[in-house]
Amino acid sequence: MASSEQESKRLALVARNLAATRLLYRVSMVARVESEEDIPFWQHTFGQARPDLKVKFLPSDSGNGTDARLKGKTVCMRYIPYLNRHFVICVDSDFDRFTRPGVLTADRHIYQTYTYSFENHHCWSESLQPGWEALSVCSFDFSVFLKKLSGILYPVLIEMLATKAAKKKAWSLTELCGVVLSAQVNRTGALDNNGEALLNEISGKVSTWSSGQVHPTVDACEKMKLAAAKEELTAETAYLFMQGHCVFDLVLRVGRTLCNKTHDFQYEVLMPSLEHCASAEMNRVRVDIKNIR
Repeated sequence: MASSEQESKRLALVARNLAATRLLYRVSMVARVESEEDIPFWQHTFGQARPDLKVKFLPSDSGNGTDARLKGKTVCMRYIPYLNRHFVICVDSDFDRFTRPGVLTADRHIYQTYTYSFENHHCWSESLQPGWEALSVCSFDFSVFLKKLSGILYPVLIEMLATKAAKKKAWSLTELCGVVLSAQVNRTGALDNNGEALLNEISGKVSTWSSGQVHPTVDACEKMKLAAAKEELTAETAYLFMQGHCVFDLVLRVGRTLCNKTHDFQYEVLMPSLEHCASAEMNRVRVDIKNIR
C-alpha cells in the first residue's frame, strides 16, 4: 500500500491533471461528482445559476487509479486539499451540515446540495404540487402529505443527529429509510385523505423501530433542535433531510399509484419539479454557484 506521502502526491497530480483537462474540454472548470446519476442535477443547476460558465462533470469512478476500490463522495472528498477554481467537487450534503459543520464550503471549491442529497430537491412540495395539479388526476395534496410525513420523521432525525453528534454509533438512517419504504402504498384506502392511512402505518413502523434504539438525553435533543433549526431542518421540512432516494421513491410510488398508469408521474411531475424548486436549500446551492469567480 502506498504511503500517506505517496498518496498525497498522487492525488495532487491527479487534481492538476484534471484541472488541466479543462483546456481539452474547452470549459472553465472540471467538476468531480459522486456518480453518473448526479450529473443531470448538477448540469441543470449550474446551467440555471451560471449559464455563462462551462463545466465538465466527471463521475467519481472515472480515472481514479487506486481510487477504483472507493466510490462516491469518499473519492470526491479525498481531493479537498487540491481543489481550486479550475477543479471543484459537487457532493450531497448528507448529514455533514450537522455532524461536521464547516467541512463543505464553497470558498473551498466544494458545492453541496444542502438537502441530504440531490433527489430531495425533486420532492420540494411547493414545486411538486403545481405539477401534480396540472395532471388533474385527483385532489391528493403532496404538500399536506409531505408536511405530515416530516412531522413523523422530525423527532427521530433529531435523536439520530444528537446521537451522531455525540460520536455514538446508533440510529442507522438506512434502516429508517427501509422502515419508511416498507409501508404498503397500494393497499386499499392507503392514499385516501392525502395518504392518512399510509402515514399512520409509517408512523407506527417508525415508532416501533425508534423504541428499539438507544435514546440520547433530552438536553442533547434540545440542543440539536436549535442547531437543526439554523440549518432549516424543522418539523415541516424533515423530508428534505432524509436520504434522497427514500423520499423520492416514496413520492414516486404514491404518484404512480394515484395515476394508475394514466400518466408517467416520474417524468411528468417529479423530474420537471426541479426546474421550479425555490426552497431555501436550493437557493443556497444557486447562490454558491452564482458567486463563482
